[in-house]
Amino acid sequence: MRDIRFEWDEQKNRENKRKHKVSFEEARTVFLDENAIRFFDPDHSEDEDRYIMLGMSFTLRVLVVCHCYQEDDSVIRLISARKADKQERSEYWSRTMREHYDFSSMKGQKNPYANRLKQSVTMHLDKPTVAYFESLAEELGMPYESLINLYLRDCALHHKKPDLTWVS
Repeated sequence: MRDIRFEWDEQKNRENKRKHKVSFEEARTVFLDENAIRFFDPDHSEDEDRYIMLGMSFTLRVLVVCHCYQEDDSVIRLISARKADKQERSEYWSRTMREHYDFSSMKGQKNPYANRLKQSVTMHLDKPTVAYFESLAEELGMPYESLINLYLRDCALHHKKPDLTWVS
């Protein structure tokens, strides 16, 4: 499967951080969200086909990310990104399209990139550990595998290390 690369203009990244408080480094993590929804952006596609991705970043913020493709979809160029407003967040969580950014008139599709940006692994976990994550995931209304991934992602992001000292 082809790898995906991300590109952006660094000046635009700085402007986006200043204006919207969202870096393109964070914005690209939305493409890992299996529940993200991609929309074609007819308002800004005169010169090139542009798309909008509505999804959750690694920092657990729902973002609206404008982007386009280059080189047969293997390069994603980020154009802008911002926090989703209240209505857009509601649309993300409920999956019912309402009328803002006029998502309701656009045909959305499930994020086609998440699986290309993830790696499948087989793990053998202790039954109590699985039960803990299953219970918590049920409370949160999400698959327990996704919750375990979020937990491990947070550990990696914050360079958390387990205490492996032996107690005698």
